[in-house]
Amino acid sequence: MRLVFTLFISFVLGVSCVSAQDFPLQFADANGNIIADGTELTLDQPTVEVSEFDDAIMILSGVFVLNTTANDVNCGTEYSITQISNGDLQTCFPSSCIQRNKVGSWTSEVGVIHGNELKNMQTEWIPQDAGTLNAEFRLLKYKLNPVTNKYTVESNGPLIKMHFVYDPAAIRALDSEASDIASVAYYSLDGRRVASPTHGIYMMKVTYTNGRTVTTKHLF
Repeated sequence: MRLVFTLFISFVLGVSCVSAQDFPLQFADANGNIIADGTELTLDQPTVEVSEFDDAIMILSGVFVLNTTANDVNCGTEYSITQISNGDLQTCFPSSCIQRNKVGSWTSEVGVIHGNELKNMQTEWIPQDAGTLNAEFRLLKYKLNPVTNKYTVESNGPLIKMHFVYDPAAIRALDSEASDIASVAYYSLDGRRVASPTHGIYMMKVTYTNGRTVTTKHLF
């Protein structure tokens, strides 16, 4: 019986692993490169959102969701905050944005991601002070019950962990180093690189020769 039970557990785990790999949606970067199931990301590059009233610090996840099929998929996420020092975690996938500021677990609303679409999760930590935030996100696929006209979870997809770090002291230390600008790049709000901004809001990423990067949001 013990051998049979062990084989059964191994079979279930194997199916779970294959299921995550074969899931129609995958986490990806801005270029569509797949982020493997179970990946732990360390995110420590702050972005300054510049406005006429105040400047806000954000640490962007830079994570997208890629529909690897040609079909539309009803989807959402199951996500949790396991540790938070301060501030808010904001996530906008699959549609509406919502902020959380405490430890807990939640399920997003249901949305649609179109065939072959690469969609920015627009997930970021908005810290108020130095600290860390740990969060986990799992992709979900939904199906619509034609009788009740309600969505139910059809299958679970891949999971990733995000470890956000905000260390103003380390940033100031880098800022104090003499360094020249190595490159300047512009990105649209959905994370796609553009040759040069036109009219609208864009992210400007400045990379210095000492490795420091500063990203700011500007209206052009």
